[in-house]
Amino acid sequence: MTTNAYLVYWCSEGLESVVPIGYYEQIDIDNTLRILNDQDPISNPLNTIIQSMLLRARYNSQRHYELYAITAADGITEKNIETMFENDPQGSADLIRQIGNKLYSNRMLKNRVLIT
Repeated sequence: MTTNAYLVYWCSEGLESVVPIGYYEQIDIDNTLRILNDQDPISNPLNTIIQSMLLRARYNSQRHYELYAITAADGITEKNIETMFENDPQGSADLIRQIGNKLYSNRMLKNRVLIT
């Protein structure tokens, strides 16, 4: 099991959510046992959470959403990540981009030319 993993979701307006992945891993383990016992698996809410985030990002492309999965050191909590973003939003985003696994990015590029 992943002990301390999170989904980190933000846009150009700031951090939107931090979701603990480990909380949902037991559902997948239980589903494996259900399948092996010829039972129907149950839906993992994490799938719905990710799909909702992606849908919101696509429909609000002007906000330039990013979604990353990270594994944090032991002792790092959701609140620590939220505080990090409050104190240094740009540095936090850069760090997550560096250490995380990108699931979605509509990152605004500085070199885009605007026609006025």
